[in-house]
Amino acid sequence: MNSEADPTQTGFAHTGRTPERPSPGAMAAQAAQRNSEPGDPADHPVSGAVDELLEEAAMISAVVGDEFDLGAVSRQAQLLTQAHDALSAALEDAR
Repeated sequence: MNSEADPTQTGFAHTGRTPERPSPGAMAAQAAQRNSEPGDPADHPVSGAVDELLEEAAMISAVVGDEFDLGAVSRQAQLLTQAHDALSAALEDAR
């Protein structure tokens, strides 16, 4: 084993520069975010867009009824995919 300790493993590596600290404004924003009440998911902008897509898919189903219409099923699949993509993007943005 090497007799010299690896400074990067101890957390005390000297890089020649001072560690960056968040600005007071950034620290205040982080504190506010940690201490605030979670928002209502219905208030998120994606909620309205997804609601519209789901309503359109439901309308197609209501118009077609019990008949099988490949075009209607295809359009519903497109709408549901768009809704899924919008929700997935919002979830990724929240991380």
